[in-house]
Amino acid sequence: MKKFLRTAISLTMVAAMALATGCGARGGSEAAEGETIELKLAHIYSTNSNEDKYFNEFKNRVEAETNGAVTISIFPNSQLGSEAETMQQVVMGTVDIAFGEGSSWANAVNKPELGVFGLPYLCSDLDGQAAIMREMVIQEGTDMMVPTGIRPLFSFSGSIRHAILATDPIYTLDDCKGVKMRVPEVTLFVDTWKNLGSNPTTTPWGDVYTAISQGVVDGAEVDACTIVDSNLQEVTKYYSKTGHISTINIAAINEEKWQSIPAEYQDIILKVGAEVQEEQVEARKVADDEAVAVME
Repeated sequence: MKKFLRTAISLTMVAAMALATGCGARGGSEAAEGETIELKLAHIYSTNSNEDKYFNEFKNRVEAETNGAVTISIFPNSQLGSEAETMQQVVMGTVDIAFGEGSSWANAVNKPELGVFGLPYLCSDLDGQAAIMREMVIQEGTDMMVPTGIRPLFSFSGSIRHAILATDPIYTLDDCKGVKMRVPEVTLFVDTWKNLGSNPTTTPWGDVYTAISQGVVDGAEVDACTIVDSNLQEVTKYYSKTGHISTINIAAINEEKWQSIPAEYQDIILKVGAEVQEEQVEARKVADDEAVAVME
């Protein structure tokens, strides 16, 4: 698996410089005694989502294990902007932690090789995805992301993406032709659906329900839980298990902010992140089955 992904990383580098190897020093300026370190974490998912639940687990455990020395404020449901916007805010330092798929981070920091974690048909199930998250994402992601000014902390499973449509189901490659498919504003997703023969449209996520109900797009490609969280089953008829992309979402922090956190608290943040990551993947398996039952 590692050999394959390292090869894939090389293949997906599009006119990029050689990978930087420096990861930066740990634990920069120490916080003043008694000073609280406040972190802002932004994401696009609803407050009843699997993602938000485990972000709150992360928050609560970090605050408990640091005895309140580190506090985390969570801004869900696109409160601080779209996925792309919150990533740019982390790059600029106006938001501390943002969350999104590796291909989205690739766009945000102009590092195409980050898209390797979301290559089409890389994983067929969550066990394979979990292995990549556990063994590769933080280790390889750190080398790729830290030189750009951001640092990966942990990852969550966004499950396997499938298609939900208001028009016709997808059984074969021919069924993809001409379909107006909503995709994220990410080059890898756009190119995937172009190559499948559809007409990808980068409608903002908050507008997808309306876009489908009004026929602006025929459907969307996304995981089962997010479909149900956003009630897309109300305006569609067919859920087609295309399994085209395995979504690994990465929570990453502004590197300058990270270096302002004492090393002992950095260790706690990384430890809690790894624990919550494992729990989230297991919960995701159950949540996916429940979501499909709701759609049915």
